[in-house]
Amino acid sequence: MHEDYLCLPCTFPCVLFILGAGCSTTAPARTGTPSAGSPVTLSIQPDISRYTVLMSSTVGIGLTPQIHGTLTPDYITYLWKTDYGHFVRWSTPDYTVSELGNTFTGGNGTKIYWTYIGENETGPRPQVHITLDLIDRATGATLGHAERVIGWDTGNDTAVTG
Repeated sequence: MHEDYLCLPCTFPCVLFILGAGCSTTAPARTGTPSAGSPVTLSIQPDISRYTVLMSSTVGIGLTPQIHGTLTPDYITYLWKTDYGHFVRWSTPDYTVSELGNTFTGGNGTKIYWTYIGENETGPRPQVHITLDLIDRATGATLGHAERVIGWDTGNDTAVTG
């Protein structure tokens, strides 16, 4: 026998074993994403209780999501909606105001601001309903829902969270 040749009967099973082992591994399961029975509670935390567009200290009512439960931020999307006014982003380093509209998807759990156009209304302003949904990016399922209602003072120019 010649010693420089490959033993085909030995090599073939080894190659099959290596390929089989590589093909049979599974991707790690997503952890931190609740299943249908996992309790996740969500709320919207305002940073001030009264706001008017005449205030120079802020661009609106800051709204921060408060999540209680186990969620991995990489797997969720935040969906903000309001039926009156609109959302803006205002942050460091330059404190530039970015308009986000009355429906905004994103935010990654960071604060956004709600504001309204400051023109005089001839009648009473409507109650404002702000909703926040946590959406599973992979399935589109809603993992959590919260709502915040904003009213108005008697002068109809100051938003009041309640």
